[in-house]
Amino acid sequence: MWAGYSVHQVLFNLYLAEGGFGEEFVGRCLSLTGLGMGLAALPAGILSDRLGRRHCLLLGSVGLGVVSTLRAFTLDPGWLLAAGFAAGVAYALVAISASPFLSENSETHVRTHLFSAHFIVILVAGVCGTFAGGQIPELLRRHAPAWTPTLLVAYRWTLAAGGIVTVMAGWPLLSVREQPPLEGEAGTAAAPGGAAGPMAKLALNFFLIGCGAGLVIPFFNLYFANRFGCTSGQIGVYYAMSQVLTALAALAGPLLARRFGILKTMTGLQLASLPFLVTLGFESSLPVAVGAFWARAVLMQTSSPLLNAFAMEVVPPALRARATAVNNAVWFLGWAASASVAGWIMARYGYEYPYYMTAALYGAASILFYRMFRGATVKARGAA
Repeated sequence: MWAGYSVHQVLFNLYLAEGGFGEEFVGRCLSLTGLGMGLAALPAGILSDRLGRRHCLLLGSVGLGVVSTLRAFTLDPGWLLAAGFAAGVAYALVAISASPFLSENSETHVRTHLFSAHFIVILVAGVCGTFAGGQIPELLRRHAPAWTPTLLVAYRWTLAAGGIVTVMAGWPLLSVREQPPLEGEAGTAAAPGGAAGPMAKLALNFFLIGCGAGLVIPFFNLYFANRFGCTSGQIGVYYAMSQVLTALAALAGPLLARRFGILKTMTGLQLASLPFLVTLGFESSLPVAVGAFWARAVLMQTSSPLLNAFAMEVVPPALRARATAVNNAVWFLGWAASASVAGWIMARYGYEYPYYMTAALYGAASILFYRMFRGATVKARGAA
């Protein structure tokens, strides 16, 4: 699923730009995808509790693949916006079910390692998808010009192939067997006393990070294409190498968490990424920008599996699916709002300001998170 999805991550904005759309419309498309994710997150949590995690993973991956394939064959603005929203709904089914599935099928002492391994698998698949997504259009233009008379058509066939690969994720999921939640751990159970505080704190963090991410993350391909004139092949290599480096760094995540505590490790990694984010805003040298792009990704993304494992530990088992749904809902809604704003800013004022705004949001989120959860450090460290 992630290999196919990564093809769309690297190419879809370039496809829209090649089709004549500017940053503002790209921002609206991305915003509707985030809106679909955010609005579907809570219903997806309920559905995950009732149907089971595996069924939601299956429905979400196949649905995402079908929508991604179909939208590759249209440039109608209305259909593109509707397909973006539908893709967000399908993605929410996967995002909401993955963390509870991992938690319910693992023991506490291996959970941080499991989340990191899961994260690395996603990154390795992303390397394959982003590299292929960047190279295939150029190969098609060079070796099959009759099939791909324009770059737009090459993008279209590559995006369709990525969608089909995503649909194929349903095949291995059919053989997955899951451990049912223990009695009393169902998401419909009553909330234990005192659970509202940690859930609210987690939600605030996810909202701030989502707002920051939506300002820049979806636009990295346009950033390299428009500021430096990079081709899809170059951008695919940059994305792929970013994920290779992050996968290697993620191996050290559990070790750092065990040495320094999971909370200090997350906070340190996130704060260390901010100078590189700011550098991307003003940099005019391509090698420096690429280096900053890689460093930011390694530091920020290495903290992601630690954050997910931490979030599953600080809420009661009965509320894991519900907390995941809330966290994803606020993250995606923040992402949706900021992606639309970022497209408007970039179209009028350039690419610098969203990077500075993201750095401020990430910094505030990291510091607040550390201050709010200092008392949970010992518990999380034991889980690491």
